[in-house]
Amino acid sequence: MPMQATVPLAPDQVLRAFIAVDTPPDIRAALAVEQARLKKLGANVGWVAPDNLHITLLFLGDLLGAQVAPLAAALDAVAGLCTPFELTVAGLGWFGPPRSPRVVWAGVSDAGERLVFLQKQIEEQARALELRSETRPFHPHLTLGRVRPGGHAALPALTRALEQANDTAYGRCAVGTVRLMQSRLGPGGAQHSLLHESILKGISHG
Repeated sequence: MPMQATVPLAPDQVLRAFIAVDTPPDIRAALAVEQARLKKLGANVGWVAPDNLHITLLFLGDLLGAQVAPLAAALDAVAGLCTPFELTVAGLGWFGPPRSPRVVWAGVSDAGERLVFLQKQIEEQARALELRSETRPFHPHLTLGRVRPGGHAALPALTRALEQANDTAYGRCAVGTVRLMQSRLGPGGAQHSLLHESILKGISHG
């Protein structure tokens, strides 16, 4: 059975939410090692806690409690069309120019474009519910950290280190569910909690 929030949500409650694919412990552990290596370079980066590493399919921003159930039903419908599949996590990189990178990421290889298809279906459902939709093309990745202002002297060393890990493999990720998550921002960083989980159970015709 899909997992859902255990705490009732008030219809007018405002949540900061996103839709994502979770990653297994072995990949998170391998990427945590890379984060520790990169931290030593001294760049001013806000690193994502390893337990929070995930593949974001759609960032929703503010979501009302009353919108959770319709969105969960839409995710279940999309999941019913998709069969489970695997991804490969490999390589490091960044968004932004080399002299001022904005985001440090680990790459996701989606050979059959199954993840791209899944994300497109979810985005269409979100748009139909008049929720936030992305204007930028979907680029599968795991965000490892966000570069903060300052510490520019260390940025060339950071981008060189990322380039050196361009072909490093971190493992394979089995995708069997899609998760609607709540994110709470606090002094210790973001805390994520599950609102709804949809199981991929489409019938394969291959």
